[in-house]
Amino acid sequence: MKKILALFGLFSMFALPLTADAITVVEKPMGYVSVNATASKEVVPDTASIYFAVQTTAKDSKEAVDKNKTESSALLLSLKQLLALDKADSIQTKNFILKPNYYTDKSGKKTFQNYTATNVIFVKTQNLENVSKLIDAASKNKATSISDLNFFVENEKKYSQELAREAINNAKIIANLTASELNQKVSGVKNIRVNVYSANQYQPRAVYANAAKGVSASTKTPVEYGKIKLQANVDADFYVK
Repeated sequence: MKKILALFGLFSMFALPLTADAITVVEKPMGYVSVNATASKEVVPDTASIYFAVQTTAKDSKEAVDKNKTESSALLLSLKQLLALDKADSIQTKNFILKPNYYTDKSGKKTFQNYTATNVIFVKTQNLENVSKLIDAASKNKATSISDLNFFVENEKKYSQELAREAINNAKIIANLTASELNQKVSGVKNIRVNVYSANQYQPRAVYANAAKGVSASTKTPVEYGKIKLQANVDADFYVK
C-alpha cells in the first residue's frame, strides 16, 4: 500500500502544469549611444518665384474692378512675353480682392470713401536671367507692388539621397568612435531619423514695393541669386556592447 501511494505521489508531481514563469525569456537591456551628424552641399538655384500686384481705386466698385482688369491685362501680357509657358514656367492669379474704404473721424464715425480692387499675380520661372526683366516689365506696366522674390531648387530630391547617405556615414563614424573610447563596439541601430532641407533659402521680402513709380529705360534691376545650401541632418541611436 505504501508503494502504491509513493508511485501516485510521484505521478502527481510530474503531472503539475508548468507556470508562465517557467517559460519567460528575459532579455538583458542593451546600452546605446545617441549621435547627431550633418552633411551639406551648396547648389545654384534653378527656379525663381515672385508676386506682382495691381491695385486700383474708384468711387464705384465696378469702376475699380474694370480699371483693375485693364491694367492687370496689360501686366499679364508683358509678363507672358518673357515666360516659357510651354515648358516649366507658369503664371496665375493668386488672389483678387475688392474692398470698400472708410474714413473714421475722431468721434468714431465711419464715412465711405471709395473701393480698392487688388489683383495678385504669381509667376514662377526657371530662367533666372529673366527675373530682372520681369521686374522691369512689371514696373513699366503699372504693377503697384512686386514682392516675395524667392530663389530655390525645384527638385531637391535629386540631392537628397547623396546628402542623406553622407550624413548617415558621418553618424556611423561618430558612433564607432564614441563606442571605441568606451571600450565597446556598435552592435546595431536602435532608431534613425533623416531630414534634408534648405539651410539658407534666399527670400528677400517686399523689396520692390511701390514699383509703379517706374525705372529708367537704361536701368536694369540688379538681381543676384547666389547659391542655396542644402543640408541633411541625422539623429540616430546605436546599440553598443
